[in-house]
This record gives sequence, C-alpha cells and structure tokens, in this order.
Amino acid sequence: MVSIDSSSIGRKLLLVAPLILLVALTLAVGFVELPWNDGLDEKSAEPTALDHCRTISEPGEYVLTDDFGGTTGLASSCLVINSSDVRINGSGHTMLGRGVTDSTGIVVDNKSGVSNVTIHSVRVERWNRAIHLRNASDVTIRNASTVRSATGITVWNSTGVTVKNTWIARNLFGVVVDNRSQQVNLTSARYRDNSAANSTRGTGEV
Repeated sequence: MVSIDSSSIGRKLLLVAPLILLVALTLAVGFVELPWNDGLDEKSAEPTALDHCRTISEPGEYVLTDDFGGTTGLASSCLVINSSDVRINGSGHTMLGRGVTDSTGIVVDNKSGVSNVTIHSVRVERWNRAIHLRNASDVTIRNASTVRSATGITVWNSTGVTVKNTWIARNLFGVVVDNRSQQVNLTSARYRDNSAANSTRGTGEV
C-alpha cells in the first residue's frame, strides 16, 4: 500500500501555485503588449493619380495617368509642388504648355523650403520654364525631357540638385542656375540644340 503524506502535497502545491500564477501573468502582459495584426503585412499607400494641373501639398507618390497642361495662363504654373517627400512619376506622359510668358510646367517651391523631391519619366514641353526649382534641396530629375521652352530647367536658391539621363533640347537656355545655388550636378544631363546656352549661371530671382 502506498502512503500519501497530505502535508507534503500541500507544501508542494504552495510552491507550484505561485509559479503557475507568474507564468499566467507573464503571458497576459505579453498578449496585451502585442500590436493588433490580422496576419497581413501593412501595404504602402497607392500612388495618387494626376491628370490635370494642380498643387501638391502632401508627401507621397504621384503618377501621371494622361497628358495634360495647355490651359495655364500668364504668370502661372501647371504642377506646383510645395511639400517635401514627393515623388512624381510621369509614366512617359507629356505636360504640354502654350509657350505663355512667365508660365511654368513643374515648379518645386516653398518659402520655408522643400526637400526630397524626385521627378522622373515625364516630358515637359513649350513653357517659359519647363521645370523650375526654388528654395529646394535634395531634388532629383531623371529620365525626363524638357524641350521647346525658353528655359528647360531653372534652379534658384537650391542645393543638392541632380539632373541625370534627362534630355534638355531645343530650348533657348538649357539650364540656368543662380549664384546662390550649390551642389548642382549636371554631369549626366543630355543637351541638344539649345539656342543660347546648354547651361549657365545667372543672378536668379529675389
């Protein structure tokens, strides 16, 4: 016959019970701290479609879904970027102006500064200024075309600007950079048939 010592069992239960409680509390705390996850990875926001002239005031990726432009009047701009952290994907589309005085196809500008902007895969044609950068930093223009405008690209009071694999052709001036701008890299820009100059320095705007 097996003898059972009830006092010994009681002592063991007293030792084991706190351990069980500790484990339960640890699991509960771990469960509470875990973020809600339905098993799906969070997806990045879908790009915003662009099919008309507008102002971009929010960070994000924007994709041209059609050719547009043309209706911009005197001293106005078609696509105005005044937010940092913006990426413009032209998807091979054309922003076509009418050669109106003081008109701009794409302008990157904000008095307080704009940074981290990329413009690529777009043709900007027949504007006074095809692409105009002002008070901007860390801007990349690549795989684009700025053609048949008074100036293909203007850079005012900006730094860290890179233009690469971009055709700058049949403009009066290809690229004009003011004396306040620094670190403007044009080494891989592609020039053709710009009447006055491919690239030059100027005084810029106030």
